Amino acid sequence: MTRRRFFRPSRWALLLLIAAFLAVAADMYLPAGLFPSPEHRVILVQRGQTLRQVADELKRVGLLSGTLGFQVLARALRLDREIKAGQYSFQLGTSVPALLRALARGMSGLNVVTIPEGLTTTEVSLLLSNHLGVPAAEFDSLAHDRVFLDSLGVSAPSIEGYLAPDSYEFLPGTSPEVAFRTMAHRTQDILLRLAAGRDSLPLGLSLHQVLTLASIVEAEAMADVERPRIASVYLNRLQMGMRLQADPTVGYAIGRGPRTRLLLRHLKVDSPFNTYLYQGLPPGPICNPGRASIASVIDPLPGMKELYFVADGYGRHLFSKTYEEHLAKIRQVRTKEEPPDSEPAPRTSAAAPPAAAKAAAHAETSAAGPGVAATNGHAGASKLGAAGTSARAATTPDTNRAKTASVAKKPTARKPAAATADTSKTKTASVAKKPAAKKPAAATVDTSRTKTASVAKKPTAKKAVATRPTAGKAVAEKTP
Repeated sequence: MTRRRFFRPSRWALLLLIAAFLAVAADMYLPAGLFPSPEHRVILVQRGQTLRQVADELKRVGLLSGTLGFQVLARALRLDREIKAGQYSFQLGTSVPALLRALARGMSGLNVVTIPEGLTTTEVSLLLSNHLGVPAAEFDSLAHDRVFLDSLGVSAPSIEGYLAPDSYEFLPGTSPEVAFRTMAHRTQDILLRLAAGRDSLPLGLSLHQVLTLASIVEAEAMADVERPRIASVYLNRLQMGMRLQADPTVGYAIGRGPRTRLLLRHLKVDSPFNTYLYQGLPPGPICNPGRASIASVIDPLPGMKELYFVADGYGRHLFSKTYEEHLAKIRQVRTKEEPPDSEPAPRTSAAAPPAAAKAAAHAETSAAGPGVAATNGHAGASKLGAAGTSARAATTPDTNRAKTASVAKKPTARKPAAATADTSKTKTASVAKKPAAKKPAAATVDTSRTKTASVAKKPTAKKAVATRPTAGKAVAEKTP
């Protein structure tokens, strides 16, 4: 009688198959073990990440013990191409199918924070702080952390300029490091994509210098169509060795923001960001530029020779090749900004300013470069001058015109002006000789019609009354 063998090869294969199935099932439904902690882990899925990269990130934070089961199940369920970018928070021990369903469902537009173009790092930090509930001081501290900046490959003194304007999906409580790192990677990706396939950048600029100049263009530009032209102006200045004289850099240097209205004293602030004092580009960006401004620096308008521009007051700029043409454009802008006079006759100081005003205006305009702050100040002064002239013209009383007309009809009425130098004794004697003048003097409170009649009857009495009405009245009272 033969003894039956229990461990046959087929049974070994079955046992191995069962063990493999249990291992895969444990990997799928118990990725953090039998008794996982109730902690949560945050994972950030960026745009363009592959399924393997997402699986590696899940394993790194402890949500997966292995990546094979995750990848196999994702492809089996055809969810490998449905994973959406965003920030997700999962509890330890969440099953792989639950992870895949959440990643495929996405955040559904919730917890979206939008960063507009042209904001400074301080403004971005405040916006993120309000959205994420993290103190703004933590963002400000991290923005100047040298170790953190080196990990991003940023050589500038701060992360200014590398916080890409865009819409992000951050959960409340997201750490500043995660937020800043995500935004900086997006900026670097934009730079690399726009610079791809080129032998060199304009004037041999580095990517950091491109971002710096793009931040100036972002602060200056009001219309997207003008960005490449503004970039050409600054590139022409750099090529010729001229100072950029960009007003936004001075606003950043004094800590008021790149779009601050400036005064002449601000142009003398000693700062490496003051492009009125220091030649070349500032040490770093002055705001966070968008993709359009970066592209305008990498692809400026070819063949442009302009070196100056001034805001026209309507959201655009007027460009010039020479300084004389630039001054003419400034005068053109001021003329447009001046309000029309109420009457065409009175043209005085607004049309012909004194020599001192001309010299001051020329000195301030000469100090201003291609920016618009100083020229706007001149335009405002001209506007106030024109308004004052109009106000004086508007407040001229109508009675003066009536009197002027009456004097034109009666040339003899102009003599009292010369007679004002006489003494009061002479006036008293003239009144004494003609007592009839007492009535016109006392009738000064009557209407202009009565005055005209009395003047017609006694022209000499009108002379005395018209020249000194109060004196005539006083003399009339003393006459017996």
